[in-house]
Amino acid sequence: MTPSKLERYLNILEVLVRRPRKLDYIAYRVKMECNALKRHLDFLVSNGLVEERRMSRRRVVYAINERGFSVFKTLQALKYLERLKASLPIIEEAKEITPVLSKHSRKWKEE
Repeated sequence: MTPSKLERYLNILEVLVRRPRKLDYIAYRVKMECNALKRHLDFLVSNGLVEERRMSRRRVVYAINERGFSVFKTLQALKYLERLKASLPIIEEAKEITPVLSKHSRKWKEE
């Protein structure tokens, strides 16, 4: 299944959390073509989440800034809560089973 735009942005920010990276390294890590990645990075730069830094005339690296790090942490938390939410119906079913099990355990104790 292809990742959503939000997941792609989260993946890009995740690569940049450790340290600034070049375009080709980010593309390799997020498994995206450089042209598509450049469009995503331009979006992140224009929204103030990532900075484009010129190291020399030809070398450009991308770095996450404070705002980008905050957004990254928030998106990670939301992703965790969604996984947690997916597991909650199982817990609810377990609550319904527990009284039945305790009723049977009383019978076994009486015997």
